Amino acid sequence: MNKRQKTAIHTTGGSKNEHIQTNCQTFGRRMRELRDAQKKSLTLLSAESSVSRGYLSNLEHDRSVPSPEVAAAIDDALGASGRLAELVVPKPRSRATRERVRPAQLPAAVRGFVARRQVLEEAEAALAVHEGVIAIDGPAGVGKTAFTVTWAHEIAADFPDGVLFTDLRGYAAGPPEDPSVVLGAFLLSLGATPSEIPSDLGGRAALYRTLLEGTRTLVVLDNAFDDEQIRPLLPGSATSLALITSRSRMSGAVVHQGAVRLTVQPMSASEAHELLRSVVGPRLDVDPAAARAIADRAGRLPLALRIAAERVNLRRNTPLSALADELTRRQPLDVFAVDDTLAVRTVLSYSHDALPEKMATTFRLLGLHPGGPIRIEAAAALTELPPEFALGHLSALASVHLVELTAKDQFVMHDLVHSYAQELALEHNPHEANVAALERLIDSYLRAGAAATRLLWPSRPRRPPDLPNHNLTTLTFRRSADAIRWFEEELRLLVRLVRCGARWNITSVAYLPVVINEMLFHRRAWSWWVPALKDALAMARRGGHRDAEAWMLETLADAGIDAGDAASSIGLYQEAMSIRAELDDRSGIAACHVGLGRAYCQLGDYDTAIAHCETARQVSDDAGDSWEHAVATAHLAMARAALGATTDARELLELVRKSLDETEDFMSSGCASTLLAGLAESTTEYDLALRHLDDALATFHYVGDVWSQAHVHSRIGDLQAERGNQHAAHKAWSAAAELLNGNIEPTATRLRQQMINSLKEDQ
Repeated sequence: MNKRQKTAIHTTGGSKNEHIQTNCQTFGRRMRELRDAQKKSLTLLSAESSVSRGYLSNLEHDRSVPSPEVAAAIDDALGASGRLAELVVPKPRSRATRERVRPAQLPAAVRGFVARRQVLEEAEAALAVHEGVIAIDGPAGVGKTAFTVTWAHEIAADFPDGVLFTDLRGYAAGPPEDPSVVLGAFLLSLGATPSEIPSDLGGRAALYRTLLEGTRTLVVLDNAFDDEQIRPLLPGSATSLALITSRSRMSGAVVHQGAVRLTVQPMSASEAHELLRSVVGPRLDVDPAAARAIADRAGRLPLALRIAAERVNLRRNTPLSALADELTRRQPLDVFAVDDTLAVRTVLSYSHDALPEKMATTFRLLGLHPGGPIRIEAAAALTELPPEFALGHLSALASVHLVELTAKDQFVMHDLVHSYAQELALEHNPHEANVAALERLIDSYLRAGAAATRLLWPSRPRRPPDLPNHNLTTLTFRRSADAIRWFEEELRLLVRLVRCGARWNITSVAYLPVVINEMLFHRRAWSWWVPALKDALAMARRGGHRDAEAWMLETLADAGIDAGDAASSIGLYQEAMSIRAELDDRSGIAACHVGLGRAYCQLGDYDTAIAHCETARQVSDDAGDSWEHAVATAHLAMARAALGATTDARELLELVRKSLDETEDFMSSGCASTLLAGLAESTTEYDLALRHLDDALATFHYVGDVWSQAHVHSRIGDLQAERGNQHAAHKAWSAAAELLNGNIEPTATRLRQQMINSLKEDQ
């Protein structure tokens, strides 16, 4: 199911606090003794601790295990000075029981890479005596990333515990990556569960170093901004190696971490000639002096050399010497008077100024794109051109290497080219024109996201926001599989677009997470999305978009529950409910009650959870919202199952699945089947569980949901292995790993590696 429907499967098989070490009877008995001594009723203790009366009763009767946060609140209310809270201690999983995950995150090696002989020799010498960190610096466009990724592929076999990679976007458009967000993604890739990942930077860094201790892991930190950004990301283990690339000299890493510093210099004359000749061909040999002049004016930097070489190719009837003279006479723009990037910017200005005016306008507007692959529809929105015209402009820009065509018929810009285009847009375009272009881009994604969500969750009633009346060609989806593929491919871009819109104070961007809300919860890529959700919340408040504000509060609460912080989520749901009441949004009020039911389920207060779910059913029924009623019923079923009423729960879930099938809401129906499978597992009805999982698999295959198919295959494999059916388990795990091959989202890479590890253990 989606964000409102899907409850944690493990509710039927164990407590959310199963990694809490406590003597439950000791805690409950001691709590009762303190309460009796103070003649304090459960009602009064509930008011003072903000813990529900029903949950307090469960604790005293040994029916629940408190989280450390709940224990601390009760301790404070009873004035126990920590003596009660200390009975509850987090118990981390041991290294022996933690599943070993081997990430493999390196991008593909660069095609047509020209070997950098000097820096390669220095790198190999540094590797022989490395102290754990090698910092590789050099000017923009010098080929640091190409060299580092190519070399990392060559040495990856020396690091059998895996390779982590991230682009820190230190000099890309927009802010650099937050190291806390990067650590969250790394920890998922290393096998940590969302509930185990601390919320603070220090806690994440400590867990990261703990997981890497004693391993041989290669960590590639590309495009770093400064020492402060990379410091928490360094392994801290002598057996692992971190490769850092940056335009800045990482002096702090050298001083404090003993890093070996390498500098990638511009290409030698022979290397530059080799690269130019690979693009231009034998024509370069006709006038070696002119070829050297072109290479020198391009600073012998790979990016500038490739762009200059393409200009040479486009003017085949012009002598090389004339082209060299023309390039030599050009002066860099004053605004770009930075030594490191002088040569690249000179060549870029040469290419930009040679473009026809309409093409140059397109190039500048592409600089406003938030980064990553550029779809034809996105280019059309930015430029206000029909898609076929936008494609023509992109193809023309690709012919001079200002953009590059990818294998998926999308276009990308080197970060330096992107920055240059953005700076030209800020310098030459009116501010209003830039804002209008970004508003059109956001509008394009709002419409595409809404269309995809409608196709995948057809039974969900929705009141879409009033969108600007831009004359845009809206992306449409004929099949559910196309909509899911769009979500998967654009997930990271959508994060960047929300953050970009917030920087430009475009408040309508707050609706972007609203129209794709079901997919956000379905995929749960919170390590990417939480910062963007906070930006969207700020934009909703700035623009007075109260409905979007309520949605963002709910979604942040959902993310909090998945991170194990149900206590904080309760306040967010309550704040959202107040806004829903103000707007007289009955369906929204019901949704908030469902969220509160989820939160109290996680806290083990099932009576309160049931009460909220019952209220949600009544409110949604009064509102005539059958979809929200089904959501509330599903959560009610899981709460009742947690109290042992599995027969009632099964009957409720069967009704939910039937109603969803009738409305052709197959995404939600498939999730209902997985919930039914969880119930069957909890009562050891394994054949029934497998039948429900097969139903879910067939449903997700029908809609083309690869992610959910992989999850179901993984559960089938685990269940078959528990029953001793190793061949069937092997088949299911292999299918899950194959389905997720190439998916770089952290949760996906973590699941795929778990499947690979299971296969190895099975063998």
